Amino acid sequence: MEFEENSFKHIRSVDDAVHRTKKVMRRLQPQDIEWLMRVIPLTYCGLNVLLNLWKLVSVGPNGKTSDLPSVQKPGFRYCHSCNVNSPPRAYHCPVCDTCIMRRDHHCSFGATCIGHFNQRYFVAAIINVMIIALVVLWYNFLLIFVAIPNIRGQDFWVVCLPHLALVLGQVTLYQFFVLVTFAFSVLGQVTLYQFFVLVTFAFSGSVVIFDSYLISAQLFCLYRGQTRMEYLLDIHAYNCGFLENLRQALGRRWPLIVLSPFIPSPLDSDGISFKTHEMENISKSTKNL
Repeated sequence: MEFEENSFKHIRSVDDAVHRTKKVMRRLQPQDIEWLMRVIPLTYCGLNVLLNLWKLVSVGPNGKTSDLPSVQKPGFRYCHSCNVNSPPRAYHCPVCDTCIMRRDHHCSFGATCIGHFNQRYFVAAIINVMIIALVVLWYNFLLIFVAIPNIRGQDFWVVCLPHLALVLGQVTLYQFFVLVTFAFSVLGQVTLYQFFVLVTFAFSGSVVIFDSYLISAQLFCLYRGQTRMEYLLDIHAYNCGFLENLRQALGRRWPLIVLSPFIPSPLDSDGISFKTHEMENISKSTKNL
């Protein structure tokens, strides 16, 4: 009886919550719904960035793996910096002062290396950042023509990139000084609001450019089955095809990692042994027999 009463109470509370939600939705105006449709996805992406950054740091490039063999196995290298036998694809990071499994690069934003167990979180974070930055860039682009209706196309880039305009001789040193000190622009008097719109546009544009580089670098190395370190050392032994490379680096559920850092995406490798190009060819040949 007590269980049934608790169940009925739970159902009533859920029904009450649904009723209140419907009541709030009826009161929302069309512009409110439009605003929510913009804000909720961007907030979700922003939360995803923060959570992926947290997982990137908390999981770490080496995960929970700490036991390395005391003897040097084939393919292992002895690291004289940290005095351990370093497995294949592992390299010593001078900043972290330890050997990183399948080391890609050192991430200054997370103050840790990107390696075997946390690369998925780095990739998911920069993709979510790109989504936010592109939307903000587009909205700011439209807002500029509302905030500064007299802006001309040829002056647009001068205002957003005064340093480049100075180098190309499009503005004088005085005009550059005026632009940078937030007082005036080549267009004339600019209010604080107008300048804020321009700065936000320039900042979001810079984020898009920098993030495009990060995503391109990751895609380039993933396509070739390499880490950044292996690209610099011209190592091609682990290229098993683009889709298999994605699976090996980002896990079996790699298409879903952008949605949430809490979606499991198990890795096939333990960070010590890896599938090579030759092994993939042998596997394909065996299947064809």
